[in-house]
Amino acid sequence: MFNRSIQSVAHPTMGIVLLGGLSDPVKRLPFHNSAGICYSLVGKDSFSRTTLTISDEKMESTLNGKPIDQEDSRSPFKLINTYHDQITRKFGERGIYFNSVNENIISGSSDAGAAALGRCVFSILPDINPNELELNMRMVSESAGRSYYGGLTITEGIDKPFTRQILNEEYFKNFRILSAVFPHERKPSDDIHFNQPKSPYYKKRIENANRNVETLKILSSNKDISGIFDLAMNDTDDYHYVNGLVNVHIVTEAMRSLMDEIREIRKRFWISYIVTGGNSVFLITAKTDTEKAKELALNHTKELYELEVSGKSRVVHTTFNE
Repeated sequence: MFNRSIQSVAHPTMGIVLLGGLSDPVKRLPFHNSAGICYSLVGKDSFSRTTLTISDEKMESTLNGKPIDQEDSRSPFKLINTYHDQITRKFGERGIYFNSVNENIISGSSDAGAAALGRCVFSILPDINPNELELNMRMVSESAGRSYYGGLTITEGIDKPFTRQILNEEYFKNFRILSAVFPHERKPSDDIHFNQPKSPYYKKRIENANRNVETLKILSSNKDISGIFDLAMNDTDDYHYVNGLVNVHIVTEAMRSLMDEIREIRKRFWISYIVTGGNSVFLITAKTDTEKAKELALNHTKELYELEVSGKSRVVHTTFNE
């Protein structure tokens, strides 16, 4: 009985220069450059644990224990089927199966799942081009490159976007991120991607995002971590300004109240925020000011998580039986 199994993990992500708008909804190509980080809960790894199995034995493919709809437009089989012929040439005509479980993820799970699967594919097909692999991972999740490379990354290019790490996780050890979660249902990310380009302001948004990525490179070269998160806060405001213009309202009154208080309290100690497409306000501060930031957040919500920046995707286990 032939059985080859590769298990990889990849961490979830959040935006620094937020991505909004897709020029190609199938390939999930962007209109502008962007940037992001990977994160984990402090003291408790957050990742997608993904296993790719090539086997003679008939198996079921699952996501968080539930069968996968292989016809879904963002199914992991979009990526698997791209490499089906290469896998078959190497291992013969056998079944290819996918199993993935999200552990301790607040948001950004699709990036993590796509990146972990991409790491499995690269492990068994090490001669494939990494940039082409990322393009194919995008079909599952448009920001998968962030999870794949870890730390702080930038993604540049429109027709063939590629991601690279510009700072690893070690540079962020003296900072903490708090996820203040608000009790409302998050909107699908495609609400943002399909509506932002309808705004007359969107051309300006593209210019702002591209300029912010260029500024981010300078801040990173200077290891200016607080400057990076201040840029992220300004980018958050610009991003949600566009959302408001097209009636995609992510920031609720309760979230806005916390964001307003953060802006006021910055006069007393350094703190910043990021709001992506979900129902969290991410507070960023120096590690030494974590307790003050927690006290602030808990005045607005009771669900709070402490996060830190994490690293790249990696293979954690392989088996081979024949």
